[in-house]
Amino acid sequence: MDASQLSHVGLYRAILSIDPQADLFHELLSPWMAGEREWLTAFEQQTSPEPIEIDDSWRLYALSRINQILLMAFQRGTHDSWEGPALTMPEYLAFMTGMGFRVVDEPAYSPFFHEIVEVVEADGTRPRQDYIDLERVDWPALMLGPMMFSRAGVAVSCVCGALQPEIATSSTLYWAHRRKYRPREDLADGWGSNSQWATQFRRDYIVGDKLLFNADGKYDLNDSGLRMREDGLTRAERIELLTHGCFVRCEKPDNDLAPYNDRILLPRDFQ
Repeated sequence: MDASQLSHVGLYRAILSIDPQADLFHELLSPWMAGEREWLTAFEQQTSPEPIEIDDSWRLYALSRINQILLMAFQRGTHDSWEGPALTMPEYLAFMTGMGFRVVDEPAYSPFFHEIVEVVEADGTRPRQDYIDLERVDWPALMLGPMMFSRAGVAVSCVCGALQPEIATSSTLYWAHRRKYRPREDLADGWGSNSQWATQFRRDYIVGDKLLFNADGKYDLNDSGLRMREDGLTRAERIELLTHGCFVRCEKPDNDLAPYNDRILLPRDFQ
C-alpha cells in the first residue's frame, strides 16, 4: 500500500484498520502528510471569516476526522470502544505541524482554545478574574493562520458555580465525531459511508481582539431580538452551547439539539 496515494477517507480507514503493532507514523502518516502540505499552505494565505469554497470546507472536515481519531491515543473513557491508535505525542505533533498546522499554547482558559476533559473544583479563594484555571493539557490546540482547527483537551479547576463539573464533562459535545470520554454529536451522524464526508467544517477565527465562533452560522447570537428556537434554549444557553460546544452549566436536556447554524463574535477574554 502506497500511503502517499491514499485519499482522506482512505487514510482515515487505514488508521482504523492498521495492525496495532505496526509503525503508524512511518507507514501511514509520514508518507501522506507531504501531499497535504501544499494545499494547506495555500489555504492559510487566504483563510478568513469570509465564505470558502464548499470543497475546501469538506476537505477541512475530512482532515478534522483524521485528527479526531489520532487524538484518541491521548484520551481515556468508555464512550468509544476503539482503543485508539498506537501513536506518541511527538509523532502526532510531527504529523500535524508537518502539514502546516501551528501549535498554540494559550495560558488562560478560553472555550475558543480549550475543550474541557476534566473539572476539579477550586477552594474558592481565587480572585474573580481567575475563576477558571488550566490544570493539565492532554493534547495541544492547532491553528491554521487565524482559524482554529482543533482545540486543546484540558483539565480545569474553578470556583464553585463557574461551571457545573458533571455537566461540563459529560454533556453532549457537538461538532465532534469521536471521543472516548463523553457523548458527542456531529452533522455527519446518520449519513452513509460516503455521503457523511460531504460535511461542512466549523470555522472559528481570531478577529483582531475578538473571537468569532462558527463563521458560517446563519443566526447571529449578538442579536438580542433573535427568536427562541423550538428547543426552548434561551439566548444565553445558545451562546454557552455554541462557544463551549456543549453545556457547562445549563441543566436542560443536552442531546438532539441543533446549534449548527448559530454564530457569535465575542471579546477575547470571554469565558
